[in-house]
Parts: sequence; C-alpha cells; structure tokens
Amino acid sequence: MANMVKAPAIPRLPHLVSTVAAELRDAIREHHEIGDKLPTEAALAERFGVSRTVIREAVATLRTEGMLETRQGSGIFVARTRAEPVFRLTRSAAWEQHLRSILELRLGLEVAAAGLAAIYRTERDLEVLDEALIAMATPEMRRPADLRFHTALAAASQNEHYARLLPLLTREISALIREAHSDKGLYRLPPSETLVAEHRRIYDAIRIRDSQAARASMETHLHNSAHRFDIEIRGMGRVEPLAGGSP
Repeated sequence: MANMVKAPAIPRLPHLVSTVAAELRDAIREHHEIGDKLPTEAALAERFGVSRTVIREAVATLRTEGMLETRQGSGIFVARTRAEPVFRLTRSAAWEQHLRSILELRLGLEVAAAGLAAIYRTERDLEVLDEALIAMATPEMRRPADLRFHTALAAASQNEHYARLLPLLTREISALIREAHSDKGLYRLPPSETLVAEHRRIYDAIRIRDSQAARASMETHLHNSAHRFDIEIRGMGRVEPLAGGSP
C-alpha cells in the first residue's frame, strides 16, 4: 500500500470540509492505487489538523464522488483514483445568491421527499424521526438533531437519490446558518419550541401517512427558514409561520 504524504497545514476556513476533501482528493490521485486502505479517521484528523467530524464529512464527499468506499469493520478504501463527474454545491456566486439558490433547490426537492416519506415510511423511520425530535428540544443538540431529522426523512422516502442528495443540502444550509449567525448577524435563531413545532407537524403528517399534509408542512418549514434570513423564495407566495412562534 502506498504511503500517504503528510498534508500541509490547512487554514481554518468556513469551507473546511471542502478544503480537506480537495487535499484528500489530490493525495489519492498522486499517492494511491485502487484498493489501497486509507489511514483511520483519527490518523487522518491528526495529519490534516482537523476534527474527526471534518474528516468524516470529507470522506463522505469523496464517497459520493465514487473515489472512496467504506467497508463495515474494515475501514476506508480507494475505489477510484479519479472522481466521477458529480453534482457539487460549489460557491461560485456571492454568499447571499448561493444561499438563495440552496434554499430554492431544497424547497423543490424536500417537499417532494416529505410526500414520499408519508407514503413509504417504515416504523423504524418513525423511530429515528421521533428520536431526532426529542433531541431537538435540547439547545446544545438542536443543530445535529435537525440534521438527523432531515437525513432520516430523506431515507424514509425510500428513494436512494433523495437519501444521498438531501443530506448534502441540509449540511450546506447548516453551515450557512453558522456563518450567518456568528459572522454576519443575518440569521434570526428561532426559539427551540418553534423549531420543534415545525418539525413535529411534518412528523405527524408522515406518521399518519398524509402525503399532502407532509408536503404542506415541509413547505411551511422551509419558507420559515428562508424568512429567518430575510429571504423570499422566488416564485412562491409568503407562507405564514406557526401560530405563537417567531419566523
């Protein structure tokens, strides 16, 4: 197995996952062959000077591109030394334009996924969604729990393409929220009860297999998310927030 060259220090930028993925992609092209096993997440985290969470997301990016595969209990292996052409959430536009584009794309896809989830969800899907809802009520858990909820909903659609694409959009929105809230002061963080209530309406519709209500509840939630950035999604009318909650 080829030895991976120690990566140069990577600046801690908002796009850290993308930066690490690019460095890892280059290392695979230059120093690895198909079938090579990569170092562990802990070893990669040490070499790149980042957390294991960043490494995990960077590996997920390359796995989506077909360069890496994860074998349960065995590790991370090189599947290809050249990435297949894939859809990427690159920020080629200004920050606000990129945000609007992601919100519009997410609305078009996730509303449909919610409708499918209401039809095809399993009892296990409901358990995962409910666990995420419970965790969302705890302030320090709300962000990862929010991500888990939307990832679980994508899986509940029983459509592998939604299950792969929607978590990418959700993670990108989460990163944009962190930037907007901490760096730009552009995001109005809603009370926990408002966020939980919006997701609870989606969950309840999926639970009773009401596809139309699931779609409508997801549309309301995504419009409210856009309003927290003071953004109107083009071509769509204003959706009122839940009664008693701030948008």
